[in-house]
Amino acid sequence: MTFDLRRASRAALLIGAIGLGAGAAARAASFFDNFDGTGGAGSAWETATWHNGAPFGCGFAYSEVWKDSGSMVLNVNAGTGRCGEIRTWQSFTYGKFTTRLKASTFAGGNTSFFLYTGTAGTASHFEIDIELIKGGTVLHTNVWKGGVQNYRQYPIATGWQTLGFEWRENFVRWFTVDARGSETTIRHQIISVSTPMRLMLNHWRGDNSPDAIGFVGQWNGGGGPAYYDWVRVE
Repeated sequence: MTFDLRRASRAALLIGAIGLGAGAAARAASFFDNFDGTGGAGSAWETATWHNGAPFGCGFAYSEVWKDSGSMVLNVNAGTGRCGEIRTWQSFTYGKFTTRLKASTFAGGNTSFFLYTGTAGTASHFEIDIELIKGGTVLHTNVWKGGVQNYRQYPIATGWQTLGFEWRENFVRWFTVDARGSETTIRHQIISVSTPMRLMLNHWRGDNSPDAIGFVGQWNGGGGPAYYDWVRVE
């Protein structure tokens, strides 16, 4: 299936004017957040407070974003129809982007870590994705350039894991990191993308439309948290 639904699903992000944001674009800039403390996402992040529309089955809200025991929690609240998303104010051009996360495992959910800018479905749309879907058992990797995507999917285990992607002038490389710190490349894609993008984390569930079922799977009423232990850019 071609995931054209992503063009529509993120169109509502334009309301938030994703682009350079408040911070200047940086080439391979350093950034780290270990999500210590309490409260919301913190000053480095903007918290989404809108609904993207179909195929998203929930609206983003402050109430579903909080820190707990050294992790960032993005929650899908099955009862209220709310979910969580944050994005850095800072934009990045190139670097290695890594996170330690624990994806949700309920059917029809999506736990993600990605870069994004532009208007979905247009030549200004650029994006690099890690998305854990189908109950957290499928790793969806994707790169959008000028509104055209190039995705691959891989089986993946559930539970805590360290994942990332390296974005350079002429390639994007997705990888896993083991307990010893050794990287294993999952995918290496030759592509040239130079547009600055903001780093985003979100956790949402599908609306059971045909596009949503084809992408994230059938939602059966489940919900709950996805956890991010830390995020690093280097």
